[in-house]
Amino acid sequence: MKTSALLVGDSIENPGNALTMLHAAEMYGTECRFYDSSPLEDIEVLSEADLTGLPGKLVAFDNLPGAREIYGYSGGKKSIIAVGNERRGLSRSLRDLSKDAVEIPMHSRKINCLNVAASAAVALHYMTRAKVGPIAQRKKVDSYRPELLLMGAGNHIELGSAIRSATAFGWDRAFVEDRQALWFGCDRVIRSEGRGAARRGRNKIRLVPCRADADYHFQEVVVVTARASHEANVVTGPPIHRAKLAKGQKQLIVIPDEEHVDLDQEDWQRLGRNVQWISLSVPAASFTYHYRLIATVAMAEVARQVGRRLPGVPKPRRRAPVYDRSLQMAAETEGEDVWLQDLLDY
Repeated sequence: MKTSALLVGDSIENPGNALTMLHAAEMYGTECRFYDSSPLEDIEVLSEADLTGLPGKLVAFDNLPGAREIYGYSGGKKSIIAVGNERRGLSRSLRDLSKDAVEIPMHSRKINCLNVAASAAVALHYMTRAKVGPIAQRKKVDSYRPELLLMGAGNHIELGSAIRSATAFGWDRAFVEDRQALWFGCDRVIRSEGRGAARRGRNKIRLVPCRADADYHFQEVVVVTARASHEANVVTGPPIHRAKLAKGQKQLIVIPDEEHVDLDQEDWQRLGRNVQWISLSVPAASFTYHYRLIATVAMAEVARQVGRRLPGVPKPRRRAPVYDRSLQMAAETEGEDVWLQDLLDY
C-alpha cells in the first residue's frame, strides 16, 4: 500500500528549523505547512478548521504518554504528521485533535529529543518509505552497536545536530573527520553555535578526531548515501533497512556529507577491506541537502537494529580499568628525586 503524508509544524519558533522542515518534506516528496503561526514569510498557515478538514489521520509525533513507537507503525494510506516546539512539544489543541501518538525511542537519559527538523525526517522516512519491524530486544545491546564516523561535514550547525542525534540514539563515542575545522580548532562563534546544536552541556558523547588520510582496519565499512538510485553510473546499494547494521565494533558506519565529500574520489579502502554501500532510498530526484537529516535517519535505522535491553535485564556494570592495579604498584615503588636544574642541564 502506497503511503503519503503531510508534515505540519506546530509552534515552530526557529526560522532555520522551519526552513529545514520544508526541505525534509521536499526530500520525501511531500509538503510541509504550519499550524497557527509560522516563523517564515509567504508560508501557508493552517487554522484548526483547515486542519480538521484535511484528509488523512492526524498523528501527534511527540513523546506523549501512551505513544507508540515509530518502528513498525502504520498510519494508514494518508497521514498528517504533526511535530511541535522542541521545548514545549505540541500544543494542547493539536494533541486533542490527534487520532494517534507516535514517538522515536530514545536511548540516552540526558538527550531525550532530536532536532525538530531531524525528527520530522525520521517520521517521514518510516511512515512513507521504510516498512520495518519493531526495535530489536537484546540482553547485551552494546556488543551489537557498530562504530560511527561522521565525515566531512560542511556546516557546524548540521554537524552539531548530527552529534546530538548520535547521543540520543545511544552512542557514547563517535569518530569525526572534521575536514572543514568546524568542531576542532574553530573560532569561538562557530564553537558556541555548534555545541549549542549538539546540546553539549548535557551531551556526554566522546568525539574522536580523525585525519582524512588515516588508514583503519575495520572488517566491514558501510557507507550511507542519499544519492538517487536512478542516476547513471551511481552505485547506491540496497535500502538501508535491508542492510545488516548491528555487527558490533568490527563494523564502521560512515555518514559522509555528500555536498563536501566527493564519494567517487574518496579512498574508501583505507577504512577497511570490505566496503558496502547502502541507500536511504530518498524518493526526490533533487532536494536541498541537509547533513543532519541524512545522518539522523541513518542513525535511527542503526538504532532500531541494535535494539534495546530486554526488560528486567540489568545494565552491565563497568569494569574497572585494567591499568589501575599497575598504577598503584608503580606509585608504591621507591623513586628518585630529580631537581629542575638537573633537567635543564640535559
